[in-house]
Amino acid sequence: MLFQQASTRLSTIALSVLALFAGKQALAQQQAQQTPQQVEINAKSQPNRDRQDDVGMRSIYGREDIEKYGDTNLSEVLKRLPGISVTESKGKGAEIRMRGLGNGYTQILLNGQTTPVGFTIDSIAPDLIEKIEVMRVASADVSAQSIAGTINIILKKKSSNQATEIKANASLQAGRLSGNLSWSLGNQFDDKPEISYVLAGTLESNVNQLNTLATESQSERASMRDAWETTADRQLQQSQQNRRDAASLSPRLNWKINAQDSLSWQGNLTLARQEQTKQEKENTYVGDSTEFPDNHSIWSAHVFTSRNDLSWERRLADSARLSMNLGWNSLDRSTKFHFWGKDNAGTLKIHRYVTGDADENEYRFNGKYLAPYSESHVLSLGWEASRALRHENRNEQEFTTLPDSAHDYQASLQKLAVYLQDEWTINNAWSAYLGLRMERISSNSKEAGNFDFQNNASMLSPILQSVWKLDAQRQWRMALNRSFKLPTVGNLVPRLFRIDNNNTPLNSDFQGNPNLRPERAWGMELAYEHYLTENSVISANTYWRRIDDVMLEQTTQIGSTWVSSLANNGRACILGLEIEAKLNLQQLASSMPVLELRATFNRNWSRVEQVPGPDNHLAQQAGLMVSAGADYQINPALRVGADYSYQAANNIRESAYLTGHNSPRRHLDIYLAWKQNKQSQLRFSVSNVLQQDKLDSGIYTNAVSRWTDINQQQSARTWRLVWEVKL
Repeated sequence: MLFQQASTRLSTIALSVLALFAGKQALAQQQAQQTPQQVEINAKSQPNRDRQDDVGMRSIYGREDIEKYGDTNLSEVLKRLPGISVTESKGKGAEIRMRGLGNGYTQILLNGQTTPVGFTIDSIAPDLIEKIEVMRVASADVSAQSIAGTINIILKKKSSNQATEIKANASLQAGRLSGNLSWSLGNQFDDKPEISYVLAGTLESNVNQLNTLATESQSERASMRDAWETTADRQLQQSQQNRRDAASLSPRLNWKINAQDSLSWQGNLTLARQEQTKQEKENTYVGDSTEFPDNHSIWSAHVFTSRNDLSWERRLADSARLSMNLGWNSLDRSTKFHFWGKDNAGTLKIHRYVTGDADENEYRFNGKYLAPYSESHVLSLGWEASRALRHENRNEQEFTTLPDSAHDYQASLQKLAVYLQDEWTINNAWSAYLGLRMERISSNSKEAGNFDFQNNASMLSPILQSVWKLDAQRQWRMALNRSFKLPTVGNLVPRLFRIDNNNTPLNSDFQGNPNLRPERAWGMELAYEHYLTENSVISANTYWRRIDDVMLEQTTQIGSTWVSSLANNGRACILGLEIEAKLNLQQLASSMPVLELRATFNRNWSRVEQVPGPDNHLAQQAGLMVSAGADYQINPALRVGADYSYQAANNIRESAYLTGHNSPRRHLDIYLAWKQNKQSQLRFSVSNVLQQDKLDSGIYTNAVSRWTDINQQQSARTWRLVWEVKL
C-alpha cells in the first residue's frame, strides 16, 4: 500500500514538473531578451560515417533514434531498429531477437560487458542510454556468445558543459495511466576543470493489462486407423495486470589526471518493485475441468541492483594505450507468490505460498593494450576475468495435506578470456581485422537433494572481417567467425519446476539437465553497402551459420505428469538475407522535401536436421520480417513520422510430436514532435495503432492422443505525451 501511494505521488510529481517547466520556459523567454546571446556548438554524431569507416559489421544508433517516440521501455526502442524483433515470452517479459533468433542466440551487452543473471532489457531506462551498437559479428574483445549477433547498450558518458535535460512523460494504455520523469546534467568543477561529471536518473511507474482467451481440447483414438474423438474441450479466460515502479540513478565521474592518465567511474543503481496479478476462469464444454478451473495468483518482487565500473587509461608513446577496468555488480531480490485454486463450485482447494530471496555479487577485472606497431597494423591484446557468487533460497507452503518444501542453493560462475586482435590496413581500398579469443566458463551449484552440478565450457573463437572499398561510396564486406551459446544455470539445475495448474504436454513441468553442452557455430557473412549521402545508404547482407550440439526440448510422460527438459541433439543450419535502405531526400536533391525514408527486408531460413520436416525451424525463428518508416520535417518547429513492421505467419515443428503456428503480426507507430524553442520540445506519439491481437496455437500428437491449444491475446494502443526541457 505504501509503495502504491508513492507511485501515485510519482505520477503527480511528473505532472507538476510538467507545469512547472512550462511556466519556467515562459520566464526564460522573457529573460532571454535581456541576456547576451550565447553560441552553442554541438558535435553531431555521424552514424553512417562511423559505420562506413569501421572494419567490423557494426551499426550505431544515437539519441535521435532512441528518443524519437518518447519510449519508456528499451524493448520498444529496439523493435524499430533494422533486423531486430521483440517477442513476449510467457512470464519472461520481452525477448530480443536478431535474425529471428532470441533465447540466448542474441547477446546483450551493457557498456561492452555481459549482463548479469536476472538482467531484463526493460530494467534500463532509455533516457539513461547514450547510444546502441548492433554488431552482426562481434570482435574478439567481447564475448563470442553471439550466434545471431550482439546488441551493446552504452550508458551516457558526455560530461563537458552538458546542458541539463529534464523530461516528463505520461502515457495511457487501455485506461491505465503510467508516468515517467527523467533528468540528466553534466559539468566540470569550477576549481578543478580536469574533473567532470554526469548525473542521470529516472523515476517511473508503469502499468498494463493483458487479456488472453485460450481454447484447449484433447482427442483420443484407439488406433491410427480410427477417427479422433473429442474427450475434453475447455475455454480459459485470463486477465493479467502488470505493474513496475522503479527509481534509477546513473552517475559518471571523469578525472583527467594529466596528459597521459585518465580515470573514470560509471555507476548504475536501480530500485524496483514489480507486481503481477492473474485471474483465470475456465468454462468446460466436454469432459472434465482442470484441477483448479477458477484460480488467481499474485507475484511480487523487490529488486535492488548496483553496477559499478572503475576505468583507468594511460596514453603511451607512439599512440599506444593501456586501459584497465575493475567492475562489481550486486543483486538483491525478494519475491512472494500466492496461488489460490478453486473447483467449479467455488470451494478453495489449495493455497500455495512461495517466498524466495536471491543475492548475487560479481567482480570483474579487464585489461587491454593497444599499439600501432607499424603504419598498417594496430595490434591489441587483452584479458577478461570475472567471478559471480549467487545464493538463493525458496520456501513453498501448501495449506493442504502436502508437506512444505524448501530449496537453498549456492551457485558460482567463473569466466576467463584472453584475446588478440589486429586491424590491418592492406592498402587504401582494403582493410582486414584478425581476432582470436579463448574463453573458458565454469559454473556450479550446490543444493541438498542431489541437485548439485558442475559444468565447464571452453571455446576458441577465430574471427576474420574484411572491407574492400570500390570507391568513396561503395564497398564489400566479408566475415568468418566462431561463436557459441551457453546453457543457462536454470537449465542446468536438475530440479523439477512445477506448473500451478493443468499439466499437459503443451503446459508441462520442467526439469534441468546438468549434462548440457554449449551450442557451437561457424558463421559467414557477405555484405554490399552503397553510401549515397551522409544520411543515405543502401545495403544487402547474406549470412550462414552451422550450429552443432543444438539444445532441443524433449517432452516425456512420467506416470500421469508431463515433464520437459533440454538435451543436445544434433545440428542446425540457418541462412538469411537482409536488405536495408535509408534515404534523405533533400540530401539527394535540394529541391526535394525534408523527408527521410527507411525500409528493411529480412528473410530467414533454418533447418534442424534431427527434427522431421517440414517447418523444422530453429528456436521458433521468424521467417519473414519487413519494416518501413518515414520522418517529415513540416517546418523548423514541426516533425512527424511513422514506423510500420510486418512479421509473416510462421509454422513451426519443434519435434516429431509438437507443432505450432504463429499468426502474422502488424505494428504501426506514429509521432509528432513540436519544437517550441531551442530549450523545449513536446512529443506526442501513438504506439500499436492497429491494435492487432496476437494469435498462436500448438498441437502435440502421438499415436493415440492429441492436445490442441489456441491462444488469442488482446493488444491496446499506447498514447504518450512527453515534455523535454534543456536548461
